[in-house]
Amino acid sequence: METIKKRKRKVFAPLTHSVTLSCDSAFTPVTQVYDAELSEYVPDRSVIATVLRPVVTANASDGSWPDPYVNKLLADMHWYANGVDISTIASWTGKYEITQVGAERGSLVISRNVAPGEKIDLQFKAVLPDPRLGVNIPIVSSIICLSTTDKSNDSYLASLAEDARIIYRPLLDKLYHYAWRVAQGLTPASPTAEADARDGNEYERTLHFALFRGNNKVNSGYTVKLFRINNVNSMTEITTPDPIVIGMTLSTLTLDLRLLAKDDFCLKFYVSGTEVARLQFSVSLGDFPVENAEPKDACDILPTDTEIYNELIGASEGNAIEDIGAYLDITWFTDSAYKSNAQHNDGARAVIQLADTGIGSGVDDSWLEVYASIRQKGAYKVAVDSDGNVFTDSNNVPFIFR
Repeated sequence: METIKKRKRKVFAPLTHSVTLSCDSAFTPVTQVYDAELSEYVPDRSVIATVLRPVVTANASDGSWPDPYVNKLLADMHWYANGVDISTIASWTGKYEITQVGAERGSLVISRNVAPGEKIDLQFKAVLPDPRLGVNIPIVSSIICLSTTDKSNDSYLASLAEDARIIYRPLLDKLYHYAWRVAQGLTPASPTAEADARDGNEYERTLHFALFRGNNKVNSGYTVKLFRINNVNSMTEITTPDPIVIGMTLSTLTLDLRLLAKDDFCLKFYVSGTEVARLQFSVSLGDFPVENAEPKDACDILPTDTEIYNELIGASEGNAIEDIGAYLDITWFTDSAYKSNAQHNDGARAVIQLADTGIGSGVDDSWLEVYASIRQKGAYKVAVDSDGNVFTDSNNVPFIFR
């Protein structure tokens, strides 16, 4: 006879997801200029379209979600202009397409020019089906604005020299690596070494901008304020001193990208207290692939050993990662015949007490498997006390931690 059946289900970790908007058309950005004398738009989207792509990623902490790039899985995709579905707006008819296939699925291809003075806030919404849990996850992007400046002698226009979409990649940042080694006591501080580490990928990132009136650059008589964009309806002014702002002038802004994970900002330009122009940009922490991550030491365990040591090694895009603990959160585990998933210390180097592993002493149970759980480190945080006061060193530099 059969016993009573009991059904068991796999338990999956919920998805964490993120979405950022990327302008993928280098020659047709979100800002246009209209020349009234020639009746021309520069650039002209009816000739070269602007492409806005939602970059949607998802992950599960238990590793049950195989591919973090999920655009190809999106469903029920809609783009909204000033809060209204563009498929219902007559002025958008025939002037846009939504890409339906591949990694660019969900991209908005825009062939519509924007009239001077008109501002269009665009937002992407969709759902991400999660078949593991049988749920649809709402995907909602931040806002990106289409605008056009009238090219005339009385019109103000702000321009940004760098890409408005800043992706900080710590693995390429030689200054971060140098500063980390100095902080760990692994290398002495050296002005020469610090200078050599600055190659354009460093976390101390300077943006260059300018204000024009007509064709003439404005050098004085205006002020600039920096705002963090909270959501579609609100911004918060960032006043100095603030740890993310290293320095700011009428034409430059230097940020500490180590403190930013995914943030949208707006620079507003004022003349006589009235806003005359603005620039929007974003900062995000870039992902990097980790390949062949494994414990370095494969030495045998002696009967007299009470603890063992190991070190994690790995590569990214074919290059060995030096000081891998500077970039990854690492937790060590062991499996033995009698104890699985035994957790040990954190960090690039393992110190494992054999008494905690369950390793046996016979031919069939005197083995141990050593491995680690890894994930990319997130943004740094500023150290503050219970009243929100920032801890600093003798040079008034804030302490930061992860």
